[in-house]
Amino acid sequence: MNKDYKGTVFFDLDGTLMNEHSKIDPDVATAIHKLRDNGYLPAISTGRAPSELVDVTGPTGIDTYVSFNGAYVQSAGTTIYKKNISPETVAKVIEEAKQYNDIITMHSLDKTYTIKSTKFVNDFYKSVKIPVPGVDPKFYEKEELPMILVVTPDGPERYSKIFGDELTFYKTGPYAIDTIAKGVSKMNGIKHLLSGLELEDKPVYAFGDGPNDLPMIKEVKHSVAMGNGIDSVKEAAEFVTTANTDHGIVNGLKHYNLI
Repeated sequence: MNKDYKGTVFFDLDGTLMNEHSKIDPDVATAIHKLRDNGYLPAISTGRAPSELVDVTGPTGIDTYVSFNGAYVQSAGTTIYKKNISPETVAKVIEEAKQYNDIITMHSLDKTYTIKSTKFVNDFYKSVKIPVPGVDPKFYEKEELPMILVVTPDGPERYSKIFGDELTFYKTGPYAIDTIAKGVSKMNGIKHLLSGLELEDKPVYAFGDGPNDLPMIKEVKHSVAMGNGIDSVKEAAEFVTTANTDHGIVNGLKHYNLI
């Protein structure tokens, strides 16, 4: 399957493939189509849910993605890998969050619900250009959840101290802690995708900017840090391109002669 591709190129979304308005710039869309025309498989590698990718997949034509930080992997409509958080664990995290007035939102493949509606959580979702979720505190009992989100201004330490054996926590923004099953990462999802599509022996490239990108930036042979990325990502990357708002994707692809 897909053995004719010359290689695979993975793109983070927020701060990487998308601009500051969470949209795809025209030059980026053109570059992704050119990349595929040149024989490379473009793929998304993101903390976002599949249902949140429409504004990206439309302009770029990308149909392959590692979503929920590696917890759900799909290509051309086929599920390649998934790893969910158990309902019992979600319930325990919700109880812990109540002590700190943190809000838990729960992500299935196509729905998002929060344990309660507050101005803080509503403002957060508006800031990342994602529809404000509905309220259903027992949603975890009804559907499989690859990821939950702790909406808080604080760091993940108090959660990782308690749940570190079951879950992995990524502080992905000022108010968001992405929470996935232990052992799940973007790099783990990438490995499942490459294996599923029989592309392990072809070159692999990855673009990223934030803490949840570090595993793939460290491990992928050709890694690109965005100019707006955090220092640890830039230090780990093979190449540092310009910012996502300054033709960073185009310049990075040109650096490797991919377009």
